[in-house]
Amino acid sequence: MNRYAYRKSFLSPVQRRSLFGAQIGVLAGYLITNRLLSHLGGGTTFEIWLDRYVPFWPMWVVPYSLALVWWGVALLWAYLKMEDRLYAAFVTGWISTCLIGYSFFILYPNYMVRPEVTGAGWAEWLMRFVYANDRTYNAFPSQHLWSTVIITLFWSRWRPRWRWPLWGFTVIVALSTLFTGQHCIMDVIGGSLLGVIGYFIGLAIAVRLRPVPRRRPSQASQ
Repeated sequence: MNRYAYRKSFLSPVQRRSLFGAQIGVLAGYLITNRLLSHLGGGTTFEIWLDRYVPFWPMWVVPYSLALVWWGVALLWAYLKMEDRLYAAFVTGWISTCLIGYSFFILYPNYMVRPEVTGAGWAEWLMRFVYANDRTYNAFPSQHLWSTVIITLFWSRWRPRWRWPLWGFTVIVALSTLFTGQHCIMDVIGGSLLGVIGYFIGLAIAVRLRPVPRRRPSQASQ
């Protein structure tokens, strides 16, 4: 029996809603640090010599943007359908990765040197839109990767038949962060590793949680 798959009464409805709210709310940390660090300036970049050979293909902004849609679908789906203990592990891991990543952004500010966008096609227009709304800071580790990787790991555990399609999409997301000039190679590696770390943190914490005590019949009748 999967020790992370417990009866649905493991979490109360209020606890489950609170976990979902916390999972969504923590995403605001990216926008806050992104804007704050952009105003403060300074920092460094994690580019290496291999990044010189990474091409810039604006059309990859499509899978880059679709990753955001998938996160929203995945978080809502998990809230509605995932078994309680595995859901607690997922939310705990998600929040842990975000807090670790945001802390690194603050303690070690870093940014991405983006390429110039030329051309007047739809892909170039969408690429300029992304650049205009997402500042250059918060590059390492890549939140695109840590969020996608941790979803893939938990979904592979929850829905094993989806494992390979999910990992295929994760690879596409990783390539999209490079080909859109949003991240460099080290950002992708760092974000992927953080996603794995968050996965194990979530499992380690959730397995120690105790279920919500059931109310006795005598208490329910009062």
